[in-house]
Amino acid sequence: MSTILLTFVASLWLQAVPTQAYRNSQCSYSFEYPRDWQLVKDPTTTYNCATTLRPSDYEKRMAELDVDVFTITVQASGQSFQEAAEDNGFEFNGKWEVLGRMGMRSQAQVSSSRGWLILRGIASVGCFSEKGGYSGLCDEYRVVAKRKDDQILVITGGAKTGTVIDIVLKTFKFLTR
Repeated sequence: MSTILLTFVASLWLQAVPTQAYRNSQCSYSFEYPRDWQLVKDPTTTYNCATTLRPSDYEKRMAELDVDVFTITVQASGQSFQEAAEDNGFEFNGKWEVLGRMGMRSQAQVSSSRGWLILRGIASVGCFSEKGGYSGLCDEYRVVAKRKDDQILVITGGAKTGTVIDIVLKTFKFLTR
């Protein structure tokens, strides 16, 4: 009963978050994201169909924490589901698992929603201070989703991005060319 109530409350909260729309015409997709987040150019991403999001107060948050647990990358992938899953640290050996640092494994969740097959996991990865140096382990959200027509969506995000990932995933659409 409590799980149903929590799911209901979370769903109402997601509906109440003010969002804005993003459309990537070149890569033929769109999604919504919270108004207090912004699109940024990520210098570490060279793939044209990747979009990077961060909170509008990213610099303030980084001044306080100094470890980036706030950035999300959303991308359309030309790979097969299996290839995209493997490239994002998922492994299937009778069940899906997500791989983390030093061989750490955790169970991945497989679900379907609105015509999507969705593979989700949280990996334990090494995090580093922006000023340099190892800061310990951080959670990293990973999502690989496949539509019925085999189009692939990949989302990765830091430990403080779960709710925003849910919004992006719920509103993501491949556009017809």
